Amino acid sequence: MVVAVTESQRRIDELSAALARMQDTTAEAGRTCDSLTRRARHLDSLTSPASETSALLTQSSNNLGATLLIMKDAREKFDTVQDCEPAIQRLLRGAQEATEQRAAGNKPPPGGETDTGGNLTEQDVYAAADSMEIVRDAYGYFLERKHWRSTPSALGGLERVHQLGVDAMCLLERTTLDVRIKRAVKGKGGNVPGKNETAADTRIRLSQALQNRDLMKSVGEYEEYLPLDTRPVRELRAIFECLGGDGSQLGFSDGIVRQRVFPAPSKVVRTEKVGSGGYCNVVKQPLKTGFNHLDSYGEARKAVGFASIDGYYRHVKAERKKAFMRYRSSVSGGGATGDAAGHNEVDAAARDAVRCLEHSMVVVAGEKSIYRCVVSPTSSHSSESAKDVKPEYREALIASYSHVVSVVVDRCMDIIETVFLKDANAGGHATQAAEDGSTPPESIRTRASAAAAGLRILDGVRMLGPSLAKLCDLSHERQKGARGARDDAEPNTSVAGNLCIAIHRTTVKNTARTLENLAKAIQSDPLDGEKHRPRDARVAAVSSDVVRAIRLISPFVSAYKSVTKRRALPWDPNIGEEAGDMDSFVRFLIMRLLNSLQGKALNYTRDPGLDSVAKSNLFMMNNTFYLMEQLGSNSETPYNFGDGEIDGELYRIESPWFKEKVGKIFESEKNKYLAHWEGLNRHLTSVDKSELTFQGGSNQLLSLESGRLLKSRFSGFIEDFEKTYSVHKVLTVIDPKLRVMLQKDVSDVFYPRYRRFYEKYSKIQFSKKNMDQYLKLNPNRIEALMGELFTAQ
Repeated sequence: MVVAVTESQRRIDELSAALARMQDTTAEAGRTCDSLTRRARHLDSLTSPASETSALLTQSSNNLGATLLIMKDAREKFDTVQDCEPAIQRLLRGAQEATEQRAAGNKPPPGGETDTGGNLTEQDVYAAADSMEIVRDAYGYFLERKHWRSTPSALGGLERVHQLGVDAMCLLERTTLDVRIKRAVKGKGGNVPGKNETAADTRIRLSQALQNRDLMKSVGEYEEYLPLDTRPVRELRAIFECLGGDGSQLGFSDGIVRQRVFPAPSKVVRTEKVGSGGYCNVVKQPLKTGFNHLDSYGEARKAVGFASIDGYYRHVKAERKKAFMRYRSSVSGGGATGDAAGHNEVDAAARDAVRCLEHSMVVVAGEKSIYRCVVSPTSSHSSESAKDVKPEYREALIASYSHVVSVVVDRCMDIIETVFLKDANAGGHATQAAEDGSTPPESIRTRASAAAAGLRILDGVRMLGPSLAKLCDLSHERQKGARGARDDAEPNTSVAGNLCIAIHRTTVKNTARTLENLAKAIQSDPLDGEKHRPRDARVAAVSSDVVRAIRLISPFVSAYKSVTKRRALPWDPNIGEEAGDMDSFVRFLIMRLLNSLQGKALNYTRDPGLDSVAKSNLFMMNNTFYLMEQLGSNSETPYNFGDGEIDGELYRIESPWFKEKVGKIFESEKNKYLAHWEGLNRHLTSVDKSELTFQGGSNQLLSLESGRLLKSRFSGFIEDFEKTYSVHKVLTVIDPKLRVMLQKDVSDVFYPRYRRFYEKYSKIQFSKKNMDQYLKLNPNRIEALMGELFTAQ
């Protein structure tokens, strides 16, 4: 037990000694750590200045590297003028040489591609475009460093070089685009308009053309192609890509003057002289979009477009003049009237106006192809990038295209109005004449030709006008890529679009004027004069003139409806769907004609002579029968086409009013005329048998008193018949059908009764010595004389 306690105590002592040693070691280690800490702090105090110096040296090194980069970049920007100016100067010299060559009349070599000009190559154009991009980048670089002292001089040099580039590219653009569109006459398989097309043929051709997806292959006499070859197209695209958007301006584009004023349709009015080559001065204003390259494009193509339509008009006008001179020389020996020649000339002028309208569509279509191929941003950009085009630039694009095509439409308007106001004299008045009578009023035939010409032009305008307006319209370009644009936003109307509207409006107005002039000419036809009131009461010239007028205007049913829908007329005050059709106008003309004829007939009754009243009646019969024969219903001869249009030569008035009115006048005048022959029947009364006594109780010779009864009847009839016949035989009925009918009707008045009277009493001898004298007008003789009635020439 004691041994175990001793051993435990020993171990406790050993542990206590080990613990004491551990404490001493720990204390020594603490002292050592404190010494190390002090030494580390001392070392740190010695090394910290060196670290800070190293960091400063590293930062200085980085700053020096950045400064070198900035100085190198700045050096490159400062050298931009020196590096880029040679390429731009080379482009400018090449463009000037090309301009001088074109001014001198030097044509590009045949075949092959068209040279841009001089020694200028395609790579020169691309190099100049790249230089312009570099100049613009340098300009933006210096704008951000305006505090540099050298910035103003650097900006001035860049502006100078950039302006040289813009001028060079615009000059090259003008030179390249100032090329006439290539024309190829359509072959025999093409749908080329004929010079003598009827109204129906023209409508069929134009209707088929409008239904054709490739409209321009069916309209006009020429096929249009791009005026440029592959290389110029690439070069022009490079120019427009370089100058597109704000590329033609350095820095910000604020303050740019852009063409934003588009006249309203009601503001498009004539300001230029008729036939001067233009309609309004709006198209003569210079293009100011604020983008120089678009202005150059617009002015260059505007000159070409005007030359295209103006040259075509001069060509067809010269052709028309030569054809008219040949026509006059060919009919000069045939007694052709001036009215016939005038109609042919006015009709040819109207046809040429429609041809010019068709050609203007061809020209505008060609210009639209050039725009889409070269100018439009969608020609060389994806549809996504096209959405990024600024609205201001898009408006400028539309304005430049409108500037080009508006001059074509404007020239076409002047051509159409020239036909109306000069060739057709639509601005004159049918009743006006000089005070001394030296200038006669316009004839009905002239006014009818003018009205038909106006309707022919309107027929073409109403069919082709919408397609021309669509070709001129680029409003969809304005909405393309516009994010958040309202669907109900009303786009601005372009000048070309307003002119297309004005073409239809002015054509309707001038056509209405020609129709009114025709009605006035009929109403104011003189009541006296051999030409207007024939001495022999035959058909008056006014009747044939009105029939001709109706035949000329009747084929243009749809064109006439276009007039009445938009303008109130004296005979039809309604407009829109309530307006009347062609039949209402024909009725108005017929009524004016009947009033004129009745006035002439009344003047016959005031003439001296026994035949004055008979002439009046026969005159009305001649004219009303002529109208019924020429215009009356005839179911055997169809004149309507399937589309409701009319063949004028076969035109008939189907409405019942015509037969009722004209037929009633004819029957009334015929009854009045036959009354002149009724007086003969008073001598053809029977003699009662109780009054007939014979001499000497025989049945051969009547007594003196009884003989006188028959003598007075026969002699009275002979006297009145010869007197009446002498009055009427000088009258003329040209129409053989009417002449035969009147001869029969006149004979029916007295001849059957006279024949019975003659057969009954010619067997009785009522005169002892002069029997032949009383019986000289036997029925056969009367019948022969009736056959000669109304045949006087």
